[in-house]
Amino acid sequence: MPRFFIGCISGTSIDGLDVALVDVEAKPAITASKTVLFPELLEDELRHLLQPGPNEIFRLGLAHARLGEFIGASILSFLNDNGLDAGDIAAIGSHGQTVRHHPDSDPGFSVQIGSGSHIAEITGIDTITDFRSRDLASGGEGAPLVPSFHRMLFHPYEHDQIILNIGGIANITILYSHEQQPFFGFDTGPGNALLDAWVHDSRQLRYDSDGDWSASGQVSNKLLEALLDDSYFSLGPPKSTGKEKFNLNYIEQHLRDFPKIESSDIQSTLCEFTAVTVANAIERWGPESARVVVCGGGRLNSDLMQRLDAHLNHHSVIRSEEINVNGDSLEAGAFAWLARCFTDRVPGNVPSVTGAKGERILGCLYPSGTKV
Repeated sequence: MPRFFIGCISGTSIDGLDVALVDVEAKPAITASKTVLFPELLEDELRHLLQPGPNEIFRLGLAHARLGEFIGASILSFLNDNGLDAGDIAAIGSHGQTVRHHPDSDPGFSVQIGSGSHIAEITGIDTITDFRSRDLASGGEGAPLVPSFHRMLFHPYEHDQIILNIGGIANITILYSHEQQPFFGFDTGPGNALLDAWVHDSRQLRYDSDGDWSASGQVSNKLLEALLDDSYFSLGPPKSTGKEKFNLNYIEQHLRDFPKIESSDIQSTLCEFTAVTVANAIERWGPESARVVVCGGGRLNSDLMQRLDAHLNHHSVIRSEEINVNGDSLEAGAFAWLARCFTDRVPGNVPSVTGAKGERILGCLYPSGTKV
């Protein structure tokens, strides 16, 4: 069997498709990666699906197929860039795009789109999708799923480490140097989601480049206090969340009680909100001596990184590139690893992370159609 797997994901920020090539011969290693920007029409379709709207089922089905076609074409281009062909790849692990995540409904569910049938048809490679549903069916949150990959990728580690991923939602994995201690992880709350929503609504920008706008404002302590009063932050793990909760409407609901705050001060407060909720989670659940390794798009926001460093003064806070790990490729690499787990019929979830009743094999297979 080929030793290479491909993983891909469009995260909650919807800033492009991350693709990673993972070598699993020994321990997993990300050997190549790429971010492919969405065509404007597809990006708009995905963003509009995050909230309820008219003709939703048709729009969902169409975006599901179109995203699958885009993923398939992007992977073919990625293979060509790296001098590989379909026969070099054991399988593709495609997370797709989350459009709904409701683990607290009865029963809990999560919807990721990006047609596995189209990906397999276009690439001629076995494709595995729908990684969250089985964990949810067994009583778990269906998220986060990346911690099992973090454990394998960063092992062995001499010191306790916290892997902090800041996408639209922020999540942490706590890795202990003493292997007898179980590792765990959870969603801390908003990452870039509220920052991106507010800068888009106020300035028609996709994101606050380098955090310049948030750095120009002043934190409103009263608004921050109201935001921090959310019951999500008092919950213990396992827990997960998404843009269903942390979105523009969430901001606007809080602003009804604070109508006179300047837009830049709101952005500054939202940046502080992300930093404080991440830091509080780490201070409460992480070992004091742990190094915090930051990946995901939030690591490129200098204002956010400075706030994190100020709040986590008992920890060393570094970007993942400082230990030679591309911070944009980790989540895509995780779904390559989960595809490998599925292929080998090895459980991919971690019950101490998701709260599932037990270990489960995750994913659904779409065969390439070229194998007998």
